[in-house]
Amino acid sequence: MAKRDPRDEHRGREKSQWLVIIVAALFVFLLIRLFYLQRIKYSYYAQYAEENQLQRERIVAPRGMILDRDSIPLVENVPSFDVVLPWQHRSQVKQIVRELGAYLPIDSFRVFERFETWEKKHGGAPFPIIQEANKIEISFVRENYDRFPRLRVETRASRRYRLGLFASHLLGYVGEVNDDFLAKNKDKGYYPGDVVGKAGVEGICEEFLKGKDGQSVVAVNASGTVLGDLPHLSEPPVPGKDVYLTIDVKAQLAMEGLISKHRAGAAIVMDVHDGSILAAVSLPQFDPNSFVRGIEKAEWDALSEAEDKPLFNRFVTAAYPPGSTLKVVSTYAILLNHVVNPDAAIVFCNGLHRFGNRVFKCWKPEGHGNMELYNGFVQSCDSYFFEVGEILNVNTFAEANREFGLGSRTGIEFPNEASGLVPDREYYDRRDGKGKWTQGLMLNNIIGQGEYLATVLQMCRVAAAVANGGYLVQPHVIKEIEGSAPAAYPKTKIERMTPAILGFLRRAMIGVVQDPHGTGRGSRIPDMRAAGKTGTAQNPHGDDHAWFIGFAPADDPEISLAIVVENAGHGGAISAPIARDFYLEYFKKASEESLITRTGTRAGADIETD
Repeated sequence: MAKRDPRDEHRGREKSQWLVIIVAALFVFLLIRLFYLQRIKYSYYAQYAEENQLQRERIVAPRGMILDRDSIPLVENVPSFDVVLPWQHRSQVKQIVRELGAYLPIDSFRVFERFETWEKKHGGAPFPIIQEANKIEISFVRENYDRFPRLRVETRASRRYRLGLFASHLLGYVGEVNDDFLAKNKDKGYYPGDVVGKAGVEGICEEFLKGKDGQSVVAVNASGTVLGDLPHLSEPPVPGKDVYLTIDVKAQLAMEGLISKHRAGAAIVMDVHDGSILAAVSLPQFDPNSFVRGIEKAEWDALSEAEDKPLFNRFVTAAYPPGSTLKVVSTYAILLNHVVNPDAAIVFCNGLHRFGNRVFKCWKPEGHGNMELYNGFVQSCDSYFFEVGEILNVNTFAEANREFGLGSRTGIEFPNEASGLVPDREYYDRRDGKGKWTQGLMLNNIIGQGEYLATVLQMCRVAAAVANGGYLVQPHVIKEIEGSAPAAYPKTKIERMTPAILGFLRRAMIGVVQDPHGTGRGSRIPDMRAAGKTGTAQNPHGDDHAWFIGFAPADDPEISLAIVVENAGHGGAISAPIARDFYLEYFKKASEESLITRTGTRAGADIETD
């Protein structure tokens, strides 16, 4: 028998030793690794494991409501239900949609189309397969949980404008946030798919109407099926603050019903003492409910490209030639600067007025006869004001207009408010060249034509200033925001408005309505005196605009109003009767017939008045 080589035995022992060392080293490494994972990294992996079995979902806070001055809800939130699918792969969505289509009447092609848009905007966020699901759809999903375990029904607050077209330009609308908005508001809690106020009060008060989002935490298994809620980890949302407006629902409805008989125009009703807006109408209107879930492109194109511009806010953004309503300010300038003797008949109006080689026509072709200031105002005789326009300084007249706030924004909460235009010597020098314009411009300016432009809101404030004793009030639509005290709005005294001038303006405006020859007698109502001024503004793009401004009751004024109906004709025939019918409703003076059932011929509609 051969003897074993001692060298083989040595090599065997050496290998055994190395094997023991390697095993020991691996064991030590495992111990160190286990210590590292279980002790040092415990918190990290514990949280990671928890995240795998917990699912956190954002709960969007409901927006605050918008209410009128008497706490009547105008804009509210109503529950809406979506059938939502959490998904990881596009194939999951397509499969579930096809399977659902076998049981529910859903348009698979339309859903796939929506999903394409959703994925681009929201990435892997749960996709609402059925939006605003009805009872049958909700019941089917809940009763077939075993068949569709990944589907869930989510409740959300959906914006609702209770009266549809009502005060649409005032209330505004909401819409989905876009990328630009998200980029500019990174730290304000907005996410893709959120809605935000886009216009009107919805936009103005966005920071108050938007609440604070909460979160819901649920346990899920490996397949993503929800096992149950974990309320101790969840946070409820904080709703947005309610916004109370100065608007009076009845006044708004009344004015909308009256002016909506025409194609386009605007109207404002204001408290003469504090500037509270009781009604604000822009015509034509639109339905804000169309924007809540995203307006269809065809509908948006129809609104944005329509010739009458239904999205254009005419009571804030539109500036019109004020026509003869500006004669209120013209008369103020005449009396303030002692341009003529107000009691003297300085004109015999035969319907024509010559200035140089030009002929200016009075609105009444046959003329008014002998005219002094009071009757020139009451009967709105253009020839009288043409005569004064020959001698009234351009800057003097511009200064008087600025004292009434014309040419400047009123400061109402709405952005993009038009300031109108009050031209002065500098304006004409810049436009035409120094010395290249004549006094003839003043003949148009003094009757509210030419370059003068004003908003309905500005002219309503002019009427309020005469009514309240010579103060420019601050127009506003926000009465109060939940949790804060009502804001104090200033009013400014027109410093050069003397009692004598104020008395003349009030007497003349009352005469426009109450005098048998007044151009505004179409606004007269029984048992109460009112005051006003008509206007017919020439429009280079079509028929004349019909104006009326006024206040009532004349002896103890409460409200002022301004109405303009585009391309409608004479203010005395069109806008003055609208004021009359509004007064009847607002002051409850209608006897046998109500505003709604009124169908007779408007008083004054058959007479041609400025």
